[in-house]
Amino acid sequence: MSFATSPDSGHSGPHTPPRGQVPPVKPTKSSPVGKVYKYFLPENREQYQKFGHDERFMLKPFDESGFLDFLKLKDQLPEIVLGENLRKQESFIELANTAAQIIKDEYFSQGNTLEFRDTGNRSPPGQVTDTKCKPDITAAFQNNWKDDVVRWPFIQLAGETASRGKPPNIQRGQAISYLHYLLLARPDLYVAQGLLSSEKGLTFFFGIGGEGIREFHVQWDHERFDQLLCAFIYRLYQPGHFADSSYINIEFDKETTAKYTINIRISEREKRAVSGFYPIYARNPFATRTHVLSHPRFKLGDKNLSILKDQLCRVGRRFEELKILQEHVHKPTQVPGVVVATYGETIPIGEPLSKERWKHRLGLGESGSPFTSIPTLSQVLETLFDVLEVLRYLRLHREVLHHDISSGNVLYVENSSDRSSPPKTVPLPQDLCFAKYLLGESNDPSKTSMLLVDFNLAEHLGPENGDKPRIDRTGTPIFIARAVEWGAPVPPTYARVPGIPQSCSPYATAHPDRVKEFSSLIEKQHFDPDLRCIDDKKVKKSRDEFRHELNHDAESVFWLLLYWAMVVQPKNGGKEMIGTVPWNQLIGNHASRNHLIQTIALPQALPANLIHSLYNPLEPLIRDLAAVLVIDSYWLAATDPRREDLYYITEAFQRLILNFIIDNRGKEFMHCRVDKTFRKVQETQDSHALSVSDAQSLDAQSRVIPDTDEIEID
Repeated sequence: MSFATSPDSGHSGPHTPPRGQVPPVKPTKSSPVGKVYKYFLPENREQYQKFGHDERFMLKPFDESGFLDFLKLKDQLPEIVLGENLRKQESFIELANTAAQIIKDEYFSQGNTLEFRDTGNRSPPGQVTDTKCKPDITAAFQNNWKDDVVRWPFIQLAGETASRGKPPNIQRGQAISYLHYLLLARPDLYVAQGLLSSEKGLTFFFGIGGEGIREFHVQWDHERFDQLLCAFIYRLYQPGHFADSSYINIEFDKETTAKYTINIRISEREKRAVSGFYPIYARNPFATRTHVLSHPRFKLGDKNLSILKDQLCRVGRRFEELKILQEHVHKPTQVPGVVVATYGETIPIGEPLSKERWKHRLGLGESGSPFTSIPTLSQVLETLFDVLEVLRYLRLHREVLHHDISSGNVLYVENSSDRSSPPKTVPLPQDLCFAKYLLGESNDPSKTSMLLVDFNLAEHLGPENGDKPRIDRTGTPIFIARAVEWGAPVPPTYARVPGIPQSCSPYATAHPDRVKEFSSLIEKQHFDPDLRCIDDKKVKKSRDEFRHELNHDAESVFWLLLYWAMVVQPKNGGKEMIGTVPWNQLIGNHASRNHLIQTIALPQALPANLIHSLYNPLEPLIRDLAAVLVIDSYWLAATDPRREDLYYITEAFQRLILNFIIDNRGKEFMHCRVDKTFRKVQETQDSHALSVSDAQSLDAQSRVIPDTDEIEID
């Protein structure tokens, strides 16, 4: 049975009282969107991070003096002789182990011996990004080697051996990629060390978190070769300024690989060593360099501190996540469904590692599961409705834009409790009402299973920020709005704009103000032939006037739903593969995703194998949502109320989603649980090229960063 009725029909929901009228608020303009840069490349549907070589991160090489200054070992090591007979590519492992033993005996006699081994035949386990790369040379302490295998969190160095037949730039890029993965696996390091061994000599590499990559080349016959190699290896034994001293211990754990003990600042004068932080996420090692660690049982005073987030942010940046959450989002009242920050600390890094970035450590009180772990379609749709509800509330009442709606930033709290809702003594925000309440599943309007996290890219639009410098912002491909990726409203190819759907009675009763605001657009379809006549002059003007706004975050919600529907495999639905064509459109650039939206919006069958056949009843909703997005509201006539209304897409999406849930409650496809493994992409002769190689070449128009989360270039 459907509750979809005209908003003025007088029909009311089962129990939903009005939530109050909302005074009109004149919205503040958001920041302009700057250029979007390439960084990560999509490897597969799970969005594992794949290293994408980018020359912007290649910093000026060291000369010999700069190399030793960076190591802080100039004139400190005695003359060490290793033997000229070992100075060649074929003998490097033996040479390195000889040097490691001498340094250990001389300086670290009580510790473990560092061992270099040839590991090119196997991939080290335990990488938080699940990479399968295989360093040719790996260095780790003797006690961390188990059956000739060492896990990523215990690797001290990862390097490459040049081989004949491979172009030098490919081998150099391979060596550099190991720094990328090593920084992701080692939140305790500011600098990761690597090398490339070739016929000509050694190239030492330094991956500097938040900065980039520096290198120093030394030939085998260099007169000080032995001393330079020993200086490099010394820093592997004693990282010194290369390491974050707040990480005071790392242990092996059979289930999670690494368990860290971290010094947490309890007060201005007190620090406490807290054991039991497990790494669960890492990204962007040469930019914002984010690490997320989990501790399910730690409390800071009377507050939960279950998540610790380390991130390298620019000094003097316009917005800080802690301030956004504490001073703008959760004041004057706490907003349900948004993560609460319970702790914050800034750790200076300084030269020679970084002139511009400090580490920001943020403690969060709640945690959840990734969006793709949501078990049923019904719960997915409720979650997305609630995301839209929070986004519009933050924009209207807190003047905050999230800027990065993605599968990693929308979490699912399966057994949501009152802990994720505001205390009952705190007044609930007016004009905010989640799906469970509207559907009669809860008497608490603030009850939600959704948790919105990661406000690192969020923007506060208050007038006090008007004269501060703007920064470039992006989002997370494959979820970033097409216009944000392109830096301008996407020019239309259609001329038909759909009307807004009717609201179901529970929604109309809860939000009479919204119903009144959009009453003129109910089922009103608009056709404008001028939409096909967008010239270059209009496009240039649109680029100059473009701003990231609420409607772009709402578009990210569409991509989030489509991504879930494409990759999930129902437990009882049989194995089906994802269509190669729609998959490569999804992971492509804004142009390919724009084509996908246009195809979906047409009144015809969806692309073959877009979603699993069990979810075929979901097609009308996906099509209706896509139709709302086909024409960017920027191109509409000035007299069209959809042009300037910040909440039009959000409103249309919420009505469509809620109506669909009500119309399909109790149907099998809504409650069928999904399998833990995702669907595979169809195999073709060139399917690998379509999913990886083609994505690497789609940078003609500012390819963005395909990661489970964002990169910030500020």
